[in-house]
Amino acid sequence: ILNALDGSRVMKAGSFVTVHGKNLGGAVAASTTPPPTVLGGSCVTFSDRSLTLLKVGPEEIQAQVPDDLPSGNYVAVVRSLATGQRSDPVVVTVQ
Repeated sequence: ILNALDGSRVMKAGSFVTVHGKNLGGAVAASTTPPPTVLGGSCVTFSDRSLTLLKVGPEEIQAQVPDDLPSGNYVAVVRSLATGQRSDPVVVTVQ
């Protein structure tokens, strides 16, 4: 999981992030405002706090960290609602 603007691991509340992996979800882009928290059958959470999803694909998800998420360490997980599968947890730091 990287900052979408500069590819770093520095994330802040409101920043856009890119999640890389395999079998992340169906290829679809958000078409509503505000963007949904479930898209293409997938969702991304930081310690059970849902991120809004802009674009989902089989190997990449574009998402936004909630604007009001306090600084700290969070456990990031990608879940497939269609299959019930979930990714291995990854610790991310929001500054």
